[in-house]
Amino acid sequence: MYGGNGRMLIVILCAGFVLPSLLLGQQELADPKGVTPEQEAYRQYRAKYRSLQAQAKQVFDAEIAREKAGECLAVKTDYDFNVCYGKELTITNQNLKSYESFILELMAPPPQMPGQPEVQTSPPANGIAGPAFTSREFEQEFERVEQSWTHYREVACTAAFHQLEGGTGGPSFELECELKLARGHMRELNMIYGEELHQ
Repeated sequence: MYGGNGRMLIVILCAGFVLPSLLLGQQELADPKGVTPEQEAYRQYRAKYRSLQAQAKQVFDAEIAREKAGECLAVKTDYDFNVCYGKELTITNQNLKSYESFILELMAPPPQMPGQPEVQTSPPANGIAGPAFTSREFEQEFERVEQSWTHYREVACTAAFHQLEGGTGGPSFELECELKLARGHMRELNMIYGEELHQ
């Protein structure tokens, strides 16, 4: 019976020495001075990720607000309409380009943390629905989406121009088409890449 209590005393004494040092070790990791380079790299990655999301949201919201406000409402002539829509389209195209670049940056993989297995790219890992893409494959797919959409907008808005059979309203209708399709595409990107943009 005494031997059992002696072992219990040893366990209690060991716990008294080991637990505080373990807890202190954990506190050191939480302390900014005890952060490993890998942890700091991941912290910076997360901060940049949140910043990119906020910037993407700001660009998206600004474009939707511009759309709701309306554009070129006071113009009367085809010439003025073309000038006004040309300016509006320049702003919208820049917002779309910024939005696309934010999405691409959000696709960058996080830094590898210590103790985590390296991501295998060959052969690709399989998910429930098929192979999992690498970051580069996601980027290539995004580039194909954007190239296809750019071609579609060009063809569709040329068709809009032709609807007015060479009349003076043709250029205006083409510009309006490009503007509306660009805004619609921003909504599409917001839906397709919502996980990166909103998680």
